[in-house]
Amino acid sequence: MIKKSFFLVLAAFFAIAVMSCGGNKTKTDGDTKDTVKTVKKDTVKISKKFTDIAKVLAGMPVDEKSEVYAITQDNAFKSYQASMDSSFARMGRKRLASITAWSATEIADLNKDLKTVFYPFSGPDYLHVNTFFPHAKKYIMFGLEPVGEVPDVAKISKEKYAKLFNELNNSIADVLNLSFFKTIDMNVEFNTELLKGSLPVVLLFIARTGHEIVDVKPFELDTAGKIVYLKEFKNLKGEASYNHGAEITFVEKGKTEIKTVEYFSLNVIDAAIAKNSNSRNYLNNIDANCVTMLKSASYLMHNSYFATIRNLIFSKSKAILQDDSGIAYKFIDKTKWNVQLYGSYNGPIEMFANRFEKDLKKAYEEEKIKTIPFHYGYGKSTALTLMRKK
Repeated sequence: MIKKSFFLVLAAFFAIAVMSCGGNKTKTDGDTKDTVKTVKKDTVKISKKFTDIAKVLAGMPVDEKSEVYAITQDNAFKSYQASMDSSFARMGRKRLASITAWSATEIADLNKDLKTVFYPFSGPDYLHVNTFFPHAKKYIMFGLEPVGEVPDVAKISKEKYAKLFNELNNSIADVLNLSFFKTIDMNVEFNTELLKGSLPVVLLFIARTGHEIVDVKPFELDTAGKIVYLKEFKNLKGEASYNHGAEITFVEKGKTEIKTVEYFSLNVIDAAIAKNSNSRNYLNNIDANCVTMLKSASYLMHNSYFATIRNLIFSKSKAILQDDSGIAYKFIDKTKWNVQLYGSYNGPIEMFANRFEKDLKKAYEEEKIKTIPFHYGYGKSTALTLMRKK
């Protein structure tokens, strides 16, 4: 997210088109709280269509009987596959392996029997939330970007294969190289001729993290905050796309427990969420012992007018993992939270220079700081905060 002023970025953030789409059946188990669906191996019905689409998007091979097999034999795909294999191998060695090792020691207790991870302002970054919290049953993710739709890659003409894979490369380049998406780029990169919204990238990361798709359902949130499934995705933009999203169910390859991503479009500035009972009620129904992850969140919750989402995170979370762009240090009540700082704090990048936190800098000078073996968030240094509710 690199522009010349925070306020320009904030304006761009609000202007971005939002996630779309919903379903035609309402959940009947009372609310949107977590339910764990563990089924026998022979009853897990993998969607070959959605799984193969996700694999093509991810540059992964499919079997010869697949409807999209011909695409994977094209030179444009083979070139894309080689590039993706190289990028993910490099990132796996440099970043993801370090996160995995760190998580196995520093937050092993949080990963045990974890129901829900709440990842506000995530964009389509399933890759990192899965790496930190691979055993969660549900991931709740939202942003201003449009959800879009599942691309029907089987209907894309051969002449456009190279264009498709070029658009995919562009859409994930930042998160692979920088560990975050640039908000000001997503409105363009996630709204192309062949790729609509953030959903294709979510599916790409689900495939690349070793999962198979069970189903993808468009949904909308009703006034009570309940998920209502829709018959098809809609190409909604702007405020019309708020409260619309996609529910993705999937399993780790070789496993039987169904996991869920609920990914939707939402503006959570106080004035907007006050008028939006649909999303407000949905958020109020989130599991009260979730873990919240915040990364490259544009320092939005440093502002007084993001108090609603900030207070909801404090009330719902048993733990919060964030960089300094999440919740400002001054808002953390040390009588309620045990705080562990990692890395080093040298202040924000130039674009967010006005978000320098003197109290956080003082804490880094006075508290016992742990090292961190990977980069997380903006800038060259990593200031990571782990809060556990007392």
